[in-house]
Amino acid sequence: MITKLFLVTFLLVSTCLPGYGQEGELSRDAGVKPHSAIDEIYRNFSESYRTLNFEMVARLYTENAAYLVPDQDVMTGREDIQRSFREFFESTKADGRNMTISFRILQRKVGKDLGYDVGIYTLRIFKDGKQMGSGQGKFVVVAVKDKDSKWRFQVDGYSGLKPEKPGS
Repeated sequence: MITKLFLVTFLLVSTCLPGYGQEGELSRDAGVKPHSAIDEIYRNFSESYRTLNFEMVARLYTENAAYLVPDQDVMTGREDIQRSFREFFESTKADGRNMTISFRILQRKVGKDLGYDVGIYTLRIFKDGKQMGSGQGKFVVVAVKDKDSKWRFQVDGYSGLKPEKPGS
């Protein structure tokens, strides 16, 4: 009885909390093989968005990573990337919002020390427990095995997707 009550409570709570009961934070299309170390980058990326932890997300990039934000110059280096996320996350917190991000990998190729992914991300923004908005974009990342043998993003570029029209 207690186990059944716990399960029902968990399911009710998890479908009401922002970022839970939505969709998995990482999915892969058919034929895209898992890579535990690279998949872990995405899980940590999603966690950093849930917790608005700019330091955590910055550690997912190499020291000299290239971050390609739409309509801006190429940002180079972990420090600049961290500053960008800090501004974004602090603005989100100041507005009393929180957010989730999930990833769908469409293509992946990984070698011994280098790999790339092409995919779609979904960003959801919440305030007071209610979803205020969402958007999707496409991305390409290049991951490398860093000098400490940990996989990190070396290149991260993204751009938005046009919203689907109602009834499409």
